[in-house]
Amino acid sequence: MAQSTLSSFEVHGFRAFDHLKIERLERVNLLVGKNNVGKTALLEALWIYANQGSPSVLWSLLEGRDESRPMPQTRRIADESSGYQSQFSSIRYLFYGRKQPNADLQPMEFGSLEVPGQHVSIKFTWVENIIDEQGNQRIHEVKQADESLDTIPALAIQTGKNNSLIRFDRLAARIFREQFSGQMEKPCIFLPANGLSIHDIGEYWDNITLGPSERDVLEVMKIIDPEIERINLISDQKTTRPQERIPIVKISSFDDPIPLKNLGEGMNRMFGIALTMVNAKGGILLVDEIENGLHYSILPEMWRFIFRSAQRLNLQIFATTHSWDCISGFQQAAQESEQDGLLIRLTNKRGKIIPTYYDEQDLVIATREQIEVR
Repeated sequence: MAQSTLSSFEVHGFRAFDHLKIERLERVNLLVGKNNVGKTALLEALWIYANQGSPSVLWSLLEGRDESRPMPQTRRIADESSGYQSQFSSIRYLFYGRKQPNADLQPMEFGSLEVPGQHVSIKFTWVENIIDEQGNQRIHEVKQADESLDTIPALAIQTGKNNSLIRFDRLAARIFREQFSGQMEKPCIFLPANGLSIHDIGEYWDNITLGPSERDVLEVMKIIDPEIERINLISDQKTTRPQERIPIVKISSFDDPIPLKNLGEGMNRMFGIALTMVNAKGGILLVDEIENGLHYSILPEMWRFIFRSAQRLNLQIFATTHSWDCISGFQQAAQESEQDGLLIRLTNKRGKIIPTYYDEQDLVIATREQIEVR
């Protein structure tokens, strides 16, 4: 496995993980396990780590699960109290145990087992506004809340020797969060189970259009429909925002281009997988429920393409699935590939999440004997 890829990973204090230790990773990793065991949360933890604790990623995770919206009970408490704990209680969903933010919360920590000095740590803290010698306003961390100092809850984000503070009430402010961008050493893209947004599709397509990567996307699309000849994006006439464009395709059996969605959910899923793969070149791709919308018959060929492209693009891939057909297709492709593939099963044992590893040979036995590994 290339040195640029993660060979291990551990998570402390995040979502369902008190402490999860993944001692082994390969270039292509498939995560399985029962519902609510933490498969998606592990992808999220990897996304936070790869983005060096970016506040933009933290807020995107909350938005993606509808956790950024105050629940009815939270709104009632907020009406009765001016405290920040009720006003910004959505942040609790990121911490282990979903406790209300307070100074006793276990910090979140993400990183490689081999390089503990490069871990990303995120903890709850309090800050106050101060004026420096130049007359600029900035925030300063304090040990505890103090009404006389007008303290404000915040997150302290530590990446190696670098430290950042972000107030809760600024977490959702896009302009403020962008100050923390540009810290990634390599790209990391998260492909949700419900697919890419229109905005992301346009951005990723513009990165590759008229280049060799455009041919890679077309190759993947042909797995489902060999008649596809070209792909492009056009402005959606139903919106006044020109940046929102929709994918269209030209197929050999029709004279005019047709919307990609006309070809079904499977085609949209393959387009998203291919588009994010080429944009994540040299980095990490995270795909939640990778088999969504795809017929079982094309899963082996999809995995073959993924294994081939992971090597060529120097890409490390993490995906989740519930599907036995997806696991079987993964096993077939892994057996044929020179690249290493690993299936990781997450199991909840008395509240502790435990990983079990299955390499190519283990999966041959499991699929032959119909051993349940999901």
